[in-house]
Amino acid sequence: MGRVALERCFNLCAERAWRLACGLLRDPHEAHDCVQQAFVAAARKPERIPRDDPWPWFSAVLVHEARNLRRKRRPSHAEEFEMQDPSPGPANNAQRGETAQQLRLALETLPEAEREAIALTYISGLTHVEAAESLGMPVKTLSSHVSRGMERLRQRLNRKEESLMASLAVLPAFAPPGGWDAALAAWKSAAFSSASTAGAAVATGAVMANKGLIAAGLALAIGIGFGGGFFAERAIHPDPQPVHTPQAASEEVSAPASTDQPAQSRKHAAQVPDETSKEVADAKVEARQAKDEATKLRAELAAVAAERDEARDRADQLEAELGPIKAEQLEREPTFTFGRYGQIDGVRKSNWKELSRANRVVVECIREIRAAQRKGEQPSREVQIRLQRHTEIVRQYEYETIGVIKSWARHNGELTHPLTVANMFAGELREAGLPLSDDQRAQIERLGLAYEGDWEAAQGKYGNTTPRCEKLLDEYLLKGAFMDSLYDVLTTEQRAQLVDPATYRVAFSDLHCPTLMLIHTSPILTGQDNAELRQKLRDMLVQRYKVEEAQLDTLAPLLESWVADVAGALTPVSQAETRFYTYDQAAIALRGTVKLVKSMRDLVALSEEARAALLDSYDVYIPRIVQ
Repeated sequence: MGRVALERCFNLCAERAWRLACGLLRDPHEAHDCVQQAFVAAARKPERIPRDDPWPWFSAVLVHEARNLRRKRRPSHAEEFEMQDPSPGPANNAQRGETAQQLRLALETLPEAEREAIALTYISGLTHVEAAESLGMPVKTLSSHVSRGMERLRQRLNRKEESLMASLAVLPAFAPPGGWDAALAAWKSAAFSSASTAGAAVATGAVMANKGLIAAGLALAIGIGFGGGFFAERAIHPDPQPVHTPQAASEEVSAPASTDQPAQSRKHAAQVPDETSKEVADAKVEARQAKDEATKLRAELAAVAAERDEARDRADQLEAELGPIKAEQLEREPTFTFGRYGQIDGVRKSNWKELSRANRVVVECIREIRAAQRKGEQPSREVQIRLQRHTEIVRQYEYETIGVIKSWARHNGELTHPLTVANMFAGELREAGLPLSDDQRAQIERLGLAYEGDWEAAQGKYGNTTPRCEKLLDEYLLKGAFMDSLYDVLTTEQRAQLVDPATYRVAFSDLHCPTLMLIHTSPILTGQDNAELRQKLRDMLVQRYKVEEAQLDTLAPLLESWVADVAGALTPVSQAETRFYTYDQAAIALRGTVKLVKSMRDLVALSEEARAALLDSYDVYIPRIVQ
């Protein structure tokens, strides 16, 4: 299982590890060594690799290895300025490369703690909590490092923080020495070699622990073998002096006396005690016993080896049986985990294969219902039941993420978030046999990180008197821009799988359109002309915000201005089509609503309670001229 965990760690962490190593070290050779040492460290302790998302844990290993490399050596000044950004693609023009190089040089000037904190959060996409755990420090300390580091970068580069965040999120990494394939092969070779060595040591230890008698017998057999070798060596190269052994003494005792042997010598031989003969006999018995024990041990070792081979065969069989299960598990996992919400339970633990299938069925049901409505027919009961059943599956994800994925909308903010849409698209395209390529996944991840940077930047401009509808407008436009860019990444065949021209960017019909944020909270004002629309909106505002009679003259020109502002959305439609407005028409209505609400805030005298309700309202006034 250690190899399986290591393979999964490679699949999920290799690209991000290379990117983080480049951000920490700025030298491609050092970054290559750093990633390799981190994977070797993981291979030696595969049981420590987390079963869910290994990246937060592995990033801590990588930071540790980067620190070791920094202590050992640093790139020369010349090397630092010779590195260029080799990222392919039309977006990699000279200006972008120069900007990226300036950003890398600026990062290098930061204290190590600040550089690591920024690399983990903005370059690697960890949350502050995860980054703090990786560096072994309190979250407040980590956040302070990030804040101080970003301020230094801002002053050094004379750029706004939101621009810096976006640049860091898409900061291109250096190409590994020898190319990506060669680097990945080198890292895997080093890691799996290390894992094999460690595994062999563990396996040997297990066998010997279960075979204590075998260990003792082997030690004896080895001792006998060394003894035999020693005497054989002496037989080939005899010493000048005789070797006195018990066997030699025995031969001296048993040899017949020569007739010319001096009497004294014969007398000495006759006086050799019987104990020596007994020692020789005992030694021979022990040698035979040791030989028998060695034979027995060899047989037991052969049996152990057979058991080992059988266990390996069984492991291979289990691995083959687990293959489809692991493939199914991978399909259940999210394709994208970018940004601040990529590690929340609602994203990591959801079954994305099931979600994307259910989402596809809901889309198909909506298309069938719309087609029936256009014919003036009632949709079938079966379609409506299927729609409801699969909508509940999608809502399980909504229940897990609502209030966690931040949005200014009351409903469906989490379902229109780029992280959700990207995973839905990836699952549906994989199911249709049109999976995203590695390059497409990388592009979509950059788009998602750019969205989050722009979102965070927008939050900085809001104050206590900023109306909710203005925040809704910003979120709506950012999500619309993300969707445009996402569709641009797809192939023609992939877009055809996801887009129906009849429902594309139409409220209540396109589940991937940001209009989904507005449909449940935005009143639709219908009328035969502008005067009727203006009167309906006037009555609604007077009743909802208790506008006094004395303020009606002030309100009247604001309503005239609103009618002029929303003129672009007033294409006449039939009564049955009033709620199916487009993305662009909703954007016009949003802008008109923002202007009207801000004007009422500043010019119309309202009670404190009414004014607070006006600023926090989810209402977006959608005007529709009915034929």
